[in-house]
Amino acid sequence: MCFARKSWLGQFNATRKEWREAYRAARVNARMGKKPDPTNSGVVWKAELIVSEREQIDPLTMSGTSRLAAEQVINEILSEQ
Repeated sequence: MCFARKSWLGQFNATRKEWREAYRAARVNARMGKKPDPTNSGVVWKAELIVSEREQIDPLTMSGTSRLAAEQVINEILSEQ
């Protein structure tokens, strides 16, 4: 599901802390399989849209040991080149 970004969504007057909290909450909700909630407004809604559009693996979905193992494999590959 892709939500087109609308120019009228514009910029939001929010602090960095509010953006971080909204973004983290959106990532957690996406991890639990929740879709963006159109009843939300402001930075919460925008953060949900941004997170829902991403097609990459979210670090919150991977354990620390998995991330470490992946990094080690990448470093091995790079050192061989």
